[in-house]
Amino acid sequence: MPSLTGTTPPDTQELRGLTVASPQQRKAVSTQDNELAEIVRQLLPQRTAITAMVVDDILREIPEFAHDARLMDLLEAAATENVSAVMHAIALGTRIDSVDAPQAGVEHARILAQREVPITVLLRAYRLGQTRFVEGVLEQAREMGADPGAGTLGLVRAVSVYIDRISDQVAHAYEQERELWVGSKAALRQHWVGQLLSAEQHPDLPQAERALRYRLDGWHVAVEAWIDETHDHTNVVGYFDRAAAAIRRAANVRIDHLSVPTDAFQVRMWFPVSETWRCDSQALSEALVSAGSPVRLAIGDKRQGVAGFRASAQSARRVKSLALSTRSEPRVVLCHSEVAAVALLTEDPVELQAFVQATLGDLASPDPRCEDLRETLLAYLEANRSYHLAASRLHVHRNTVHYRVQQAMEQVDSELGTDTFALQMALTVCRWLPL
Repeated sequence: MPSLTGTTPPDTQELRGLTVASPQQRKAVSTQDNELAEIVRQLLPQRTAITAMVVDDILREIPEFAHDARLMDLLEAAATENVSAVMHAIALGTRIDSVDAPQAGVEHARILAQREVPITVLLRAYRLGQTRFVEGVLEQAREMGADPGAGTLGLVRAVSVYIDRISDQVAHAYEQERELWVGSKAALRQHWVGQLLSAEQHPDLPQAERALRYRLDGWHVAVEAWIDETHDHTNVVGYFDRAAAAIRRAANVRIDHLSVPTDAFQVRMWFPVSETWRCDSQALSEALVSAGSPVRLAIGDKRQGVAGFRASAQSARRVKSLALSTRSEPRVVLCHSEVAAVALLTEDPVELQAFVQATLGDLASPDPRCEDLRETLLAYLEANRSYHLAASRLHVHRNTVHYRVQQAMEQVDSELGTDTFALQMALTVCRWLPL
């Protein structure tokens, strides 16, 4: 390897702020590290070229940076400062683990958090930069006639320590900014959603759309999502994200939805849907279960425009109330279309209970025997009074259905044909609501 003694030391102004190793620390540096320091010191004038290699590699692998002028400028600034910092630290024998992240790197992380770019993208950029920096230093060293030799290992080690330290710092800055940003954004969303849900308010719709990043003139479906207290709450955000993704796939939604937390374990969402969209609770339930999600969904009625935005939210709220009070096994997903009539009646529970009692008489008893009779009678009416179809749906013999229907009607104290609609409605209410 050519002698590198007598090379010009780095500019004093450039090195200001770096901690120079003490004599005791310098004694601990190996001959290999000394040789590496000499090479890097001579390569300091080439750091612009090395930075360009790093930036080009990152932009090639992470093209979204190249499509945003602000992000590209910040990337170049962060790369410039990081390359300069690590090269000066190696050249001076500075403790790598004492160097702090440059300001441009911190700002880059903050802006990525605001743009909602995943932190994995940020950390990948640093790993890509690490690899390309090492390659660039070695290439430049060979071009000037130096052979790093055993110093290569020291270079890799030093850069790894630097990247680990800087990555931790920028990741921390990212998370802090994300918490602040999400908090402020959530507050802004809460404000505008509150305006839209209030019948007394008349918000500026274009401004609301810009703030919410959500169109208000199309068809919407509102969704109430929540997690029961019995489930693990360590990954609530991830659970809701996966639930939203399942709904987007089911509704074939290609643009973003609107999500507003109502508390730590509940979220209200709106999805832009087509006019022909229909809720499929079975498919959504299977998607959530297969993903291991504990989220439950109450899906409102599909409505259009600003008034529809409000009306769909009201229907989703009613469906959720029904889902939480149901007598039957809790449903993972409950659609408004399945319980529309009952949901409308839940606004006045006293009147509803009186209606059920007046219609069903003794059959309204919470006794398990009466419950079996009610379910059989309802299945019979839903099957257009076909004993055969009802038996098939209930998985019992036709004679069992016939017997139970007779037993049920003896307790109703009315003729089956007089008001079938009221009878069927009362039985449906009993299926969902506690008596």
